Amino acid sequence: MNGFIAVHCGAGYHSDNLKKEYQKLCHVACRKASESLNQGGSAVDAIEKAIIELENSPLTNAGYGSNLSWDGSVECDASIMNGQTLHFGACGAVSNVWNPITLAKQLCVKQCDSLSLGRVPPCILTGKGAKLWARRMGLEIVDDRKMISARAYRSYKHCKRKLKRYSQQNDIKFSPLDTVGAICIDSNGLVAAGASSGGVSLKHEGRVGQAASFASGVWAVTSRDGIQQSIASCTSGCGEHLIRTQLAKNTAESLLEPSPVLGLDKCLKEKFLESPYLWDVGQRLGGTLALRFDPQAGEGEVIWGHTTKTMCVGFMSTESDRPKCVFSYLPQKVAPGQKAVVSGHPFTVPTQPNPVVQWEIKTDPHLIETNHNGSL
Repeated sequence: MNGFIAVHCGAGYHSDNLKKEYQKLCHVACRKASESLNQGGSAVDAIEKAIIELENSPLTNAGYGSNLSWDGSVECDASIMNGQTLHFGACGAVSNVWNPITLAKQLCVKQCDSLSLGRVPPCILTGKGAKLWARRMGLEIVDDRKMISARAYRSYKHCKRKLKRYSQQNDIKFSPLDTVGAICIDSNGLVAAGASSGGVSLKHEGRVGQAASFASGVWAVTSRDGIQQSIASCTSGCGEHLIRTQLAKNTAESLLEPSPVLGLDKCLKEKFLESPYLWDVGQRLGGTLALRFDPQAGEGEVIWGHTTKTMCVGFMSTESDRPKCVFSYLPQKVAPGQKAVVSGHPFTVPTQPNPVVQWEIKTDPHLIETNHNGSL
């Protein structure tokens, strides 16, 4: 079985001292997803496997190691969208669930179930209700303290001290980086997208970010006729900014332009940096990882773009020897939140015939880059 997987470790700021660790994490996540695809798993299955690895790492702001809320607890958001069924499953502000992405996947899958008396299966659950549902489904529930990494706790104490010391100043900012995500196309040409996040540091209890919000954290649509293009995306950055602009849906659909790189660049400029919905925001911080697949040509492209200082991306086809990891940077003289940088990578992977769609994906080492004004 074959397919293609791409993951990201957040759009924000990544320390150069941890660069090798982020690369290693991307490699492991991609390999786990690739193994799932090779064993006949679907795109949704592979998304879950990849994000579980990202959630289990203390390097990321997702699952274990998530940013702590104001009261020092962990509350997670996660979502998955299935591009074939167009079903969406998400959990928000949920505590004690070791892998929130598995909860989101189960909610997505259960959308196909029929309930008695015409009841509708939930697609989004939050807080205690989400934890209760996870327990009933047999997911791993852990003590509050087990979710807190040493790194997250140090950051929490530092932010609290800083806030107390400078409580009269207005220039205190806490980085909204490290939301993780993944996009995938499987051997049947079906696409899916997933995201997971612990939210911004010192957030208010009960706050839900883009990783659990429809059209904001993930988007995926598989070609219905073998002619239209399949698209998928997952986002990172400041959740409130991404929710207001529905960045996942907008960036995925921007890839339908003749040039997906130029289409994404235009989208980040016009629908994010210049969005009227962010009229009161100074720094507009966001990033997206997306793919487009042409079933007629049998070719795909994975594209990423961000307005943050850095973004860490990894990707591979199941036929590749090893994943490729890219650290994307804004130009040194460009302030975060003011301009965007966009890059892309074509890919091909043989796929199996499908009753609905029949095509194959290709792979190519060529890397396309564009700056904020769209020039190559």
